[in-house]
Amino acid sequence: MIFITLILGKTIGFLCRVFHFGSGGTWPGHVALRFYPGFLNDKGMSPSRGVVLVSGTNGKTTVTKMVSHVLRKKGFLVTTNASGANLENGLASAIILSQPLLSKKRPNYFVLEVDEFTLPIVLEKLKPTTVVLLNISRDQLDRYGETDLILERWEYSLRLSAVPYIVLDKSLEYFRKLSFSENTVVLDFNEISDEKFPEDLSSLFYSKNLKAALAVLLNLGVPSDESLQHLSDFQAAYGRGEVLIFGGKIFHIFLAKNPASLSNNLRFFEERKDSFNAALFILNDNIPDGRDVSWIYDVSPRLILSACGEEKIFISGKRCYDMAVRLKYAGLDVREENVSPSLQKIRSVITADSSICNVAVFPNYSAMLEFRKLMLGRKIL
Repeated sequence: MIFITLILGKTIGFLCRVFHFGSGGTWPGHVALRFYPGFLNDKGMSPSRGVVLVSGTNGKTTVTKMVSHVLRKKGFLVTTNASGANLENGLASAIILSQPLLSKKRPNYFVLEVDEFTLPIVLEKLKPTTVVLLNISRDQLDRYGETDLILERWEYSLRLSAVPYIVLDKSLEYFRKLSFSENTVVLDFNEISDEKFPEDLSSLFYSKNLKAALAVLLNLGVPSDESLQHLSDFQAAYGRGEVLIFGGKIFHIFLAKNPASLSNNLRFFEERKDSFNAALFILNDNIPDGRDVSWIYDVSPRLILSACGEEKIFISGKRCYDMAVRLKYAGLDVREENVSPSLQKIRSVITADSSICNVAVFPNYSAMLEFRKLMLGRKIL
């Protein structure tokens, strides 16, 4: 059954790439799971050393990539969902596409980012050895409901599955209130000291993401000094600190898909705003984003003004006018000619402005994919 499922999934992935039906990050797994619903449960596909699942509202992709990067540098075979497809079909796709058909050699590790709402389901199927809980904040209210509901589901499913190790941030009160199985070891990634973090890493990546990755790796037997050395050539995950060049302008992408990520990235930008000439906000309300965009009012107006008050402001996306109103309420100078649902039009306005060199781009999720498609001809990787 597994062999047929692999053939089916790989064929779907090949057809997706040939006929440009997306990146092939979800359809192979979607079809495979319809054909063989027990695929993720099948022990024949389990890795030899263990499964690491990373979940939370912000930082999943970066932490997952950091852990995978170091383990590969150590010579391990690692399966990961590099495309960021983190629902069941995306996880299945990653496993299918990474497994050679004619080889019985298993990967050593699965290191997978998992959607917050999907985590309880995946816990039952992949039987992880380590689960990383980064944070939880209001994200897609129309899809998830309030954060308390997510935390309740996490606590219940983690107790039920009795995961051997849970890595989390004990400085967050809502995590301190959770109780787990008595056999579960809870590791606080804040115990990792940031005193020895190289400047190039600490200036590019949120310190808590780096600490979480180091805590996981330390638990897997890799000393922090060694992990930091392996991370010296680490590149940001696509759309998370990624730098793109177009029309003589340099665009720095800071994914801003909820209040926490936008606030964190605005603070990061504020510290470096002298290096930028403009800020581009892109807001969509597509299915991957959630239809509710009221979260933009959860971001401090003082922070918005302090970070962007001296920059030229550009706004695009399906909900560009909602974002324009929000930024105007925060005190920014929002000019009508710099606001348009057409991202291509706004790009043209920016590239035609000789006074602009470096642009900070703050898109939510589908907007980030749309921007990469416009700039690179592809949405991911």
